[in-house]
Amino acid sequence: MTTHDAPDDIAIRPVTAFDLVLLAALHAEIFKAPWDQPWSAQSFAEILAMPGAHGWLMTSGGTPIGFLLARFILDEGEILLTGIVPAAQRRGHAGRLMRVLIESARAAGIGTLFLEHAAGNAAAAALYGGFGFSPVGRRRAYYERRGGGREDAIILRCTLAGADVARENGQRE
Repeated sequence: MTTHDAPDDIAIRPVTAFDLVLLAALHAEIFKAPWDQPWSAQSFAEILAMPGAHGWLMTSGGTPIGFLLARFILDEGEILLTGIVPAAQRRGHAGRLMRVLIESARAAGIGTLFLEHAAGNAAAAALYGGFGFSPVGRRRAYYERRGGGREDAIILRCTLAGADVARENGQRE
């Protein structure tokens, strides 16, 4: 997918039911690690039909380049999935999605966000750590690896009162 670096070319909008096939295609392009499992359009439909589900789609020059899915229940939220296409990674796009999520969560009265990521996913650890997420647990052998074996999941938590939403392009403003 073609990407553009000019900030004015970037748009983030809520995900709709019309985006299910697109989300599945983005997922297939983005998630290729041994612990990643494919998600179909039906998988996305089921997640987005859950109470409190939210999703955001990021485009660059009109081309979809990433998304974030989350779920808000009472005063807690969970990040379900975050991804940016490989050609657009390392440019601060995931950070922009995170700021939208955090601002939306605060507006919804969410005080704490949780997520899990594969123990071997250093990029996820760096991204979320930069927003104030810290490890609170480990799920042993949580992810099934393609070709055999298991991967631990690291559980992270962030209290939104301390979350840094000024992060962009790996830099703090």
